[in-house]
Amino acid sequence: MTRTIFQKITSSLWVLISFIPFFNGLGFVYIGNKYANAQWFAEGIIYELPLILGLLTLPNLTVSTPMFIFGTLASMVSIVRSFMVDYTLQKDLDQSNVIETSLDEKIDGIINSLWVLISFIPLFNGLGLIYKGKTAPNKTWYLEGILYEIPWIIGILGIGFSQVRFVAFEAAVLFYFVSIIRSIMVATEPEPLYNYREQISTKEAEFKVKSETKETKEAKQKDKSAEVKMEDGVVPAFQFYKKQFKELEELYPKKEKSTLELIEKRFAPPQLTYSRFKRVVDDSHETFYSQLNAGYNILELSTEYSTKVEDELKNKLLLLNSIIKGLDKLSEELVLNISQVDTGSDDEIDHLFDEFKRATRSVSAYE
Repeated sequence: MTRTIFQKITSSLWVLISFIPFFNGLGFVYIGNKYANAQWFAEGIIYELPLILGLLTLPNLTVSTPMFIFGTLASMVSIVRSFMVDYTLQKDLDQSNVIETSLDEKIDGIINSLWVLISFIPLFNGLGLIYKGKTAPNKTWYLEGILYEIPWIIGILGIGFSQVRFVAFEAAVLFYFVSIIRSIMVATEPEPLYNYREQISTKEAEFKVKSETKETKEAKQKDKSAEVKMEDGVVPAFQFYKKQFKELEELYPKKEKSTLELIEKRFAPPQLTYSRFKRVVDDSHETFYSQLNAGYNILELSTEYSTKVEDELKNKLLLLNSIIKGLDKLSEELVLNISQVDTGSDDEIDHLFDEFKRATRSVSAYE
């Protein structure tokens, strides 16, 4: 997969967290949860532990001082390790088939995750999860946020009782760090697409194909690569993906047929340009059905719900849609240029070819 410099920089920004005192391990918590790497996640917790223990034992300088010294050393190690881990992460991303989100999608993701910042505010660190639980809606997150607030409330109400106050605030400090880690985990969980059907249909794909025409059926019967195994018994949570795969399967032949007709009309055979365009469309055809079959296989083999499986299904869905969008882009360019068939220069033809290659770059990227 070819990734831009911008994509590489944005996916490495987590390293900066390692330079923030007291929170230097949270970057590892973030990428460990985001990329399902338990080792990175645990490493982040280890970098946080000395400082947490130092705060919890603060009245006892004999214990807290060594903890803070270990915490300082751990923060230095975390900086070095963050660069090492990011190097490995970038290599893995370069070789993966995970679709990079656009700048607008990244901005939307940041805006939607701003609630996490509330977790960094003492006394109010549980309110972020309360908000998220209320808007998701997710009762577990809502109750979890309330739990993180309880020690602060008890400590304030028991301000006149030293022993109660001490125990409550000790628990509050511990819950403070736990709430931050949990907020990061919740914010980086992949959102179930089947809970956002309207949003997906408007932002990511044209999924509104009502029925399969006789012509489409015949085309699929003739093309063995279009044969997709469909079985009952799909996990209920993944039924949405099965439906979307099916609708995209019906939509693609229509888009492909329309595009090929325009190519033939704009560059009548045996022009060399026609062969170049036709070859790229054929490649997209092969990639589309191989990815579609892979998506169906994931659905068939899944026996229970998993966020990792859902994340892969989402990638397959976005990839299939990107191929269709590539065909749409080419068709638009052909329609705009078709009136210039007698007057167009070689430069215009080359430009049109470059536009098509750019619009379908995802096809070659995931072969």
